[in-house]
Amino acid sequence: MILRSRHFGAFAKSSQLTSALEHALTKPGIRAALVLFALVSLYTLYGFTFFYRDPLSVFFSTEHGYDRFYSQTREVEALSFLHDAARSDTPLLGKASANAAICATFITVGRNMSAAGRREYVDAAVGSALANMSPVERRAVHLKVFFADVPDAAAAHKSYRELIDLDVADEIYDYNGTLPDLVKDQRLEVLEMLASDRANKHALERKSLYDYGYAIDRCVETTDAPYIAVFEDDIVLADGWAARTLKHLKKVGEMMQDPARKKPTKRVPQPGEVNDWIYLRLFNQDRSVGWAGGTSFKENNAHVISLAVAIPLFVILIVGRRWCLPRSIARHIDGWTILIVCGLAVPLCIWLFFASGKASLVPQFPGVREEWFGCCNQALVYNRAHASQLSTFFMRRSRDKAGGRGDMLSKDFAWDHGLSRLSAYPMVAQHVGIVSATNTTTAEAQQIWNLAFENFRPGRLAAQHVRDVRDVFGEEAARELLMTQRT
Repeated sequence: MILRSRHFGAFAKSSQLTSALEHALTKPGIRAALVLFALVSLYTLYGFTFFYRDPLSVFFSTEHGYDRFYSQTREVEALSFLHDAARSDTPLLGKASANAAICATFITVGRNMSAAGRREYVDAAVGSALANMSPVERRAVHLKVFFADVPDAAAAHKSYRELIDLDVADEIYDYNGTLPDLVKDQRLEVLEMLASDRANKHALERKSLYDYGYAIDRCVETTDAPYIAVFEDDIVLADGWAARTLKHLKKVGEMMQDPARKKPTKRVPQPGEVNDWIYLRLFNQDRSVGWAGGTSFKENNAHVISLAVAIPLFVILIVGRRWCLPRSIARHIDGWTILIVCGLAVPLCIWLFFASGKASLVPQFPGVREEWFGCCNQALVYNRAHASQLSTFFMRRSRDKAGGRGDMLSKDFAWDHGLSRLSAYPMVAQHVGIVSATNTTTAEAQQIWNLAFENFRPGRLAAQHVRDVRDVFGEEAARELLMTQRT
């Protein structure tokens, strides 16, 4: 009897709870809160599943956000090319022609790679520039490798002799072999002093500025290429980068012919004057193309936008509920529902939009466009018309104790001379370096990253490569590349 009484009591309480829940669900405000909770929960699950690789997303994963997909595949292809080159008696692709369109220079210095348990970065970088390249592209690219170690590059850099023996570049050079005899000893002494001060980041920046300017000058002095590409050694280039870049550069030329262009504005071109440009960016980190703010609520003015949306929406719901909506619909919109929608749902949705990350929600569309922002010197193609002046600017600034970062100084130079800066999407270069040559921390080096590069699919990229070669070099060159891909 006692047990039956207890069972009846539990059943009664359960019935009361069920009745209370059913009653609560009749309230429009509670239903709105539950729907909002469900939607936010689903979106959060979606965000952790698909947005975890965006460094500017609240869903970013420090453990897997920098997982390498295409860049690792590309590195394997690059090292495989070098392996095949070592076994071949003649250069696999030949060398550049006398009228090459691009002079491409990799700048490299020896790093303590034993700590990372891997070979020098420059090997994969150079290999990626050549792997899967067609002969016609190879003739269009004059490839240099600049070993910027002082005083003895051969002793400081493990890849110096190896790359010379492989004979895959058009020129491999260092300071010892190219500095004029009259100034060699003096400049080597200064450069060695800057390079040896490993604890002084400004000294290393000054040394890298001189290296950068010297690499540009070397291309100007030894080739007639209208475009000068400067690459850092800790990158990999995508399949088809050369044809894609030449295609982009043709587009840049067309853009510059518009006399109505008025950017940049410090030195506005005169009516009818042809505009000019300084560089085309082939790499940009995701942090540079994200929203202006971070992931907190007030950044990106989410609070202001929320008020701008919520107040008109509040008025619309109040007016619509009272005078416009049918009673069958209006009875589902009470005061609590309006408060939840305007006071909670709107700010939450706007915050989630920005906090999810721009690269995740609004990725860059393919093509060439002017951009006055951007980070890093990993892969830039310069206009030869201004290369000599830019080279001199860099080498002079390297003597300034304040130093400066090359990518920021390039922007200053462009602004002072009224020159456009452009970027090409999707980026065809990826930064893969963790062991820094300028004392950059591992965490900071990892963040110099482009998400879209890792989304490349080798098969689709190979097909795009053929189309780009056809557009730039013609049908015969495209057929030759296609036959190579099939073998």
